[in-house]
Amino acid sequence: MKKIVYTIGLILGALTLGQAQTKLLETNDEMGGVALVGEDMLLVTKKEEGGQYLYTARLGETETTERAAALNAGHINAVVGGNLAAGEVFVYHKSGRREERITKYTWTNGEFVKGEELPVPRMRNHSYNLGLYLTEDRRQLFIAAELAGSQGYDDLYLSEWNGKSWSRPRNLGKQVNSNQAEFAPFVRNDSLYFSRQEGETAYIYGAALRDGQLGAAVRLTGMVNEKETYNAYFRKSSDHTLWVTGTAKEQPRYVAYLLGDLPAAAVAAPVEEPVSEPEVEEVPQQIALEEAAPAGPVKAEATRAATPSLVLYNEFNRVHLSLGELAGLSRFLGQQPDGATFVIKGYSDGYGEPAAKKRVSEQRARSVKAYIRRYFGAKDFQVEIEGEVLPDKGKSHRKTELYLVQ
Repeated sequence: MKKIVYTIGLILGALTLGQAQTKLLETNDEMGGVALVGEDMLLVTKKEEGGQYLYTARLGETETTERAAALNAGHINAVVGGNLAAGEVFVYHKSGRREERITKYTWTNGEFVKGEELPVPRMRNHSYNLGLYLTEDRRQLFIAAELAGSQGYDDLYLSEWNGKSWSRPRNLGKQVNSNQAEFAPFVRNDSLYFSRQEGETAYIYGAALRDGQLGAAVRLTGMVNEKETYNAYFRKSSDHTLWVTGTAKEQPRYVAYLLGDLPAAAVAAPVEEPVSEPEVEEVPQQIALEEAAPAGPVKAEATRAATPSLVLYNEFNRVHLSLGELAGLSRFLGQQPDGATFVIKGYSDGYGEPAAKKRVSEQRARSVKAYIRRYFGAKDFQVEIEGEVLPDKGKSHRKTELYLVQ
């Protein structure tokens, strides 16, 4: 094979110049990856006793994570690619020794919708963990595994899809593989990124990738490789870079970082601020009707239903709804006719200062309104919002209600 002499110096330099580092999530739980879906959905892979599972958190609210039931179809689950910015996620599931697959999910109207599935190449992998990255066109699968003939521990391999099956995994050679363990492969444009275990530490490397040929691997410089720590699960888009750093000092600690500008959703949560409007003297409806003196029967005034058509519950000290509640909201809105009118009323319970409780109750309603405008704008719903503080405490009083106006 012809030796490749070009480097990825320009790519490496672009990782640090003029970009700010932000700590997204810090936890004692072992993180096995982090990915940003859309503008504000963080997918966190956690390794737990008995399995590996995906959790979600919204940017700006990462102190609380929630297991994503729709994405955990096995006891080992991991994000292995997709067009994440557009809400498309490829997830690896393993539910048995020979029960493995990759499933495409799409983040649509507040829930992950399952799509087509692909098999995983059959191989006798001796590694404890199987690391995968599926390219966006779903034709190349980069694999971290310990197979026969490995350079040492886990190596990186490539398998290609011919339309019916995967090719036998091909070792990527000494350009990237060493007598240490290579894992967590990721491909972006013309570069392959991965992590290399070096004793108790790990560092992120990159190698130029063109026409199926690899340049020599180079350890990335700058913030993404903190010295004497465990740096892994690198992901890069046109706008930002994410990775995980771990340390065992005193106690295990894992931190997910973002390099680059935070998405707008993380800087300001999607809750509309109240807009001051000029005061207008209200004219009683019956007077307006008399002055208009319409001919024929007068249409009855629209009235708000006495009971809510949908009740959604908020977690303690959280303005935004969980994924489960959002899925229920999405189904409800999808069943309503175009142009329907709602009153959204948010509630706060008896915890906290009066001003804060009032603000939270209104923000819960505004959060739902923002969701409706973002995902159901085409249905032209008419929305009004209200807020109320309830004196009692407990989850049943932390809620958002939707009333139909007919």
